[in-house]
Amino acid sequence: MATDPNTLNQRMGNISDKVTDYAQNAAGKVSEISDRVQWSAKQVGRKMRNVDETTIPDAFRRVPKYISPRVHSWLDFAVTTYFLGLGAWCAMRGRGRAATAAFINGAMVAGVSLLTDYDGDGKKPISFKMHGTLDAVQAATAELGPVLHGFAGKPEAKYFWGQAANEILVIATTDWDAGMPPSQRRSAP
Repeated sequence: MATDPNTLNQRMGNISDKVTDYAQNAAGKVSEISDRVQWSAKQVGRKMRNVDETTIPDAFRRVPKYISPRVHSWLDFAVTTYFLGLGAWCAMRGRGRAATAAFINGAMVAGVSLLTDYDGDGKKPISFKMHGTLDAVQAATAELGPVLHGFAGKPEAKYFWGQAANEILVIATTDWDAGMPPSQRRSAP
């Protein structure tokens, strides 16, 4: 079947025009999305100026408080032990990525706990409410660990996601004001 060179050139020209139009439309959409993302980032930035150490703990101020600072310190010890044990268990089974994520989480909890002023006496550098905010960071680290370390589709991911959910429950039900110096305690809502 012979094809006329003029017809072939015309078809190639049409395809080229369609590709050019598609590329221009795609570039326009990317630019539009980029503008939206930049606008949203600016809005978040404006709102983040009001964030401080009390933001996360005070977000749950209307939730009943069952966990005292002393109990919270024991829970921190338990979570540290959990993650270090999980890391060892994963390492022994050749799950290096999960082991790394578990050791990171265990070290985060241990480090913050060692520096937290659970008693509100000012002898340690991290206030109890800042500890609550850092607990939220650790919960996010546990939640994102399987994704960031590449084992989200593996069975060991559930141990991280379960602990992240547990951490949010602990944050919500801890009496953060009880571990603060009296002058910094929030009055009941």
